[in-house]
Amino acid sequence: MNIEDISDFVQKQRQNIKSDCAELITPQERVYSVFDSETQAKLRLSAWTE
Repeated sequence: MNIEDISDFVQKQRQNIKSDCAELITPQERVYSVFDSETQAKLRLSAWTE
C-alpha cells in the first residue's frame, strides 16, 4: 500500500470541469456483489439484482 499525491491531477481535472467536461477523467463504477450472508448482515447490505 502506498500514498500518492494526486494534487496535480486534481488541479487538471478542476480545469476540465470549468470547460465542457470533455476531458474529465472519472472512475468507472460497478457494483461489488457481496454473496456471503453474514457479511451482508454486518454491512447492512440488501441483495443486489440487475
